[in-house]
Amino acid sequence: MENKTIKIIKNRVSCRNYTDKRVPLSKLKLIAEAGMMAPSARNEQIANILVLKDSKKVKKLRDLSIKELKRDCFYGANCMILVYANRNEKFVVQDCTCILENMFIAASSLNINSCWINQVDELLLTNDGAKIKKSLGIDNDARIVGTCILGYCANKDELKIKERKKDFIKIV
Repeated sequence: MENKTIKIIKNRVSCRNYTDKRVPLSKLKLIAEAGMMAPSARNEQIANILVLKDSKKVKKLRDLSIKELKRDCFYGANCMILVYANRNEKFVVQDCTCILENMFIAASSLNINSCWINQVDELLLTNDGAKIKKSLGIDNDARIVGTCILGYCANKDELKIKERKKDFIKIV
């Protein structure tokens, strides 16, 4: 019998095409709480989790992406969770990454699709992005390590588990 959690991890794939269907707030809270339970270096809990479900705020980020990157890097998702901490903290990347992974697994366990988006920190460093960052209550010194976009896949045929390289795991 395969472990349920390991099965969820093995079957989780990134989604890059979302429907308009909204993720219920109760499920967003569960996903964020799973992130909150991630380990942190020296248990300092330096990271922050910002659940962004307001359609106007999501649209501002989407419009910024289209303006700066010439594409919607959020793939039409109507909600996202930004994970960030002060960019000068020693373990900002490690702590935020653990949070993100917990949230991806939690989302998958709730039959919600997700994808890691890396460009948000870069977008919020632009002039227009700085205004959005301020409107979200995020400090200037914050580094958005990753954004977890969430929703329901518009085309389930695109969700294919990718083959892993043969020598990925070595045991010595």
